[in-house]
Amino acid sequence: MGTSQSKVDLYAAIRRDHRGGMSLRALQGKYNVTWRDGAAGCGRAVAAAAKAAAAAGPGWTPTSR
Repeated sequence: MGTSQSKVDLYAAIRRDHRGGMSLRALQGKYNVTWRDGAAGCGRAVAAAAKAAAAAGPGWTPTSR
């Protein structure tokens, strides 16, 4: 990845080429990225929603003995 190219631009270019039919391995060579960055670039442009936190139990109280 060149210093002049942001990750947003890089992922957009990877996504565009992947839709055009390039394999993930070919994208890795063309853009000099790891498998993880190549796979992330091929994914969705919008990040997944954050998961909601699990509800906490009643917890410990002095009368729970």
